[in-house]
Amino acid sequence: MKLAGVVLLTAMALHAAAASAEAYDAVQARQGWVLNCMGCHTTDGSGIPGKVPALRESLGHFVAMPEGREFVMRVPGASNSALSDAELANVLNWVLATMNASSRPVGFRPYTAEEISTHRRPALTDVAKARMGLVKKLQANGITTVPEHY
Repeated sequence: MKLAGVVLLTAMALHAAAASAEAYDAVQARQGWVLNCMGCHTTDGSGIPGKVPALRESLGHFVAMPEGREFVMRVPGASNSALSDAELANVLNWVLATMNASSRPVGFRPYTAEEISTHRRPALTDVAKARMGLVKKLQANGITTVPEHY
C-alpha cells in the first residue's frame, strides 16, 4: 500500500510540474497575441528592424532579470492593452514558451495575474531608455544576442 501511495504522489508531482511548465492556454494566448501584439511585433515575433524590437529569442533574456521581468509587462503595448491581467500573463507565458525556448531562463517562473496586477502600471514613458539599460546589463553578463537598438 505504501508503494502505491508513493507512485500516486510522484505522478501528481510530475503532473503539477508539467502544468506549471505550460502555464498558458495556447488558444486564448494566440488570440490575445493576434489581437494585441502581432500587428507590431509581426506574426512570428521577429519585430520590424529599426522600428519594433523582436520578441523572438530575446524576451527570455529580459525576464531572467527582475527589472527585465517587470519591463516586459510595463511596455506601453502590454501595460495599456485591453488584455486583463490574467490574459496578459497568459500571452506572455505563451510567447516565452513558444518563441523563446532557447533564451528563456532555466527555472522560469510563469507570470501570474497577481504579478501583472501589481507591476503592470504605470506604463513606461521612455521605453527606449529603459530597454537600453537592460540591454547594457545583459551585455555586461555576456548576453550579446539582443540588439542594442530596435
